[in-house]
Amino acid sequence: MFLRRSLFSFFILFIYTISQAQNDTLPFSISEKRRISEDKLSSKKEGWYITGLPRLGYDPIQGIGISADGEIFNNRTSDDPFFAYTPYRERITFSVGYTQFGKVSAGLGLDMPYFLDTKWRLRARFAFSDNPNKIYFTPGENSLESLSYRDRVTGEFVENARYNDYRRALSVIRPLQNPWEGEVPGVDYTDRNFHYNRYTKYALDLIVERTFMEGDLRLVFAGGVIDLRYNPYDFELEDRALDLDGNRVEARNGLTLITRDFLEAERGDPDSYWVQNNITGYEGGFSVKFKAGLIYDTRDFEPDPSKGTLAEYSLGYTAPWMGSDFHYSRHQFQWMQFQKILGFLPNKNVLASRLMLSTIGGPEVFFREVFDIWSASQGRIGVLGGEDTMRGFKKFRFGGMAMGMGNIELRSSISSFSWLDQDFEVSAVPFFDFGRVWDGIQNINLKGFKYNPGLGARIAWNQSTILRFDYARSAEDAQFFFVFGQIF
Repeated sequence: MFLRRSLFSFFILFIYTISQAQNDTLPFSISEKRRISEDKLSSKKEGWYITGLPRLGYDPIQGIGISADGEIFNNRTSDDPFFAYTPYRERITFSVGYTQFGKVSAGLGLDMPYFLDTKWRLRARFAFSDNPNKIYFTPGENSLESLSYRDRVTGEFVENARYNDYRRALSVIRPLQNPWEGEVPGVDYTDRNFHYNRYTKYALDLIVERTFMEGDLRLVFAGGVIDLRYNPYDFELEDRALDLDGNRVEARNGLTLITRDFLEAERGDPDSYWVQNNITGYEGGFSVKFKAGLIYDTRDFEPDPSKGTLAEYSLGYTAPWMGSDFHYSRHQFQWMQFQKILGFLPNKNVLASRLMLSTIGGPEVFFREVFDIWSASQGRIGVLGGEDTMRGFKKFRFGGMAMGMGNIELRSSISSFSWLDQDFEVSAVPFFDFGRVWDGIQNINLKGFKYNPGLGARIAWNQSTILRFDYARSAEDAQFFFVFGQIF
């Protein structure tokens, strides 16, 4: 009933805004809270310009990677009526990457605030990924337990394990253990890929939004199409297994965790998390989504805010009548706050914080969506873990029917300079991430959160392009990231 009322309300408001669009052009009022600071305005570039660079990085899962990321901006001229109120008038983003262990990715995006000098904004995003190392942990509260394993060399049971030690232990060969799952005698097996699968994704999002209340309120409508394919490594040859002396050898992969979860569900096991929560989509699937959002936003500069608030509700819905293989809905609530602090210091210090709560449910829930949410203001966010959520844990380490998380950052400006007619501002950023999942909204409590501290750096390039460097360490892992854009 709540979902139907939400869809009906969004539809009525959408029809009304369309009927008003023809006459709702310039001039119209924009809140002074959204005006860019004089410091930023004085150095804001005019016209078209491009930012971008190649990246060389390392990830313990993907190996050494090289990519190219860039952004093309059009700020128009300083006499444009929106010059002082929006970071840019048009932005095109592009990326392409390849890693040592075979991941290929590409993306293309378009963003046009105040489209045709109206209160409308258009956004579009296409993404492709072919990833042979996609992580899967069984979702739910049990995933919050610390990593543990039995050492196949010493027989010792290890608790509170580090992630790299855990995977190395799973890589050691073992004899047949599960004949009922297809293993045969006389073959060496490894569980190196127990949590890994091949994954191919094509995704397209088209987003339309309109501002109200002098730009402080935004109504968002979106359509999304995504095609995913999963291929587990069950019983395939693996040449990076380890023998009992630690030497690399060839062995057969045992059943992956996702296959075991699927087989449990196929048998109708009442203890299966998939059965309990109507989870499906073992081989992937095709999904068409309707998305909507309501955003209250008083940030002064969207790519790198110094002050303001963002409060957001987002809705996602898919069903077979829309052409989808699945049937579920997701609700997400998000709050961000930005505030200048430590005013007695000569440099700029911004305290940035974010809280998020998300739930998913329905008669046919795609398992991938338990780990992948959509935000009306930020787009797709993989949860929980990785560069966009909890940076001290592997991406998609935790997932559940309900998820809560938060981030706190102190963004402290260190220096600013110009080089080759380009403007740069460098900041140091200590941060703290925390979050957890629950088996349902009725199980929400404030105990048992996972967390990690970290330290990062930011380079603002011509104001709107943010280069982000983050190092985070948790109880089970440590990771370094170099990506474009603030985490929020």
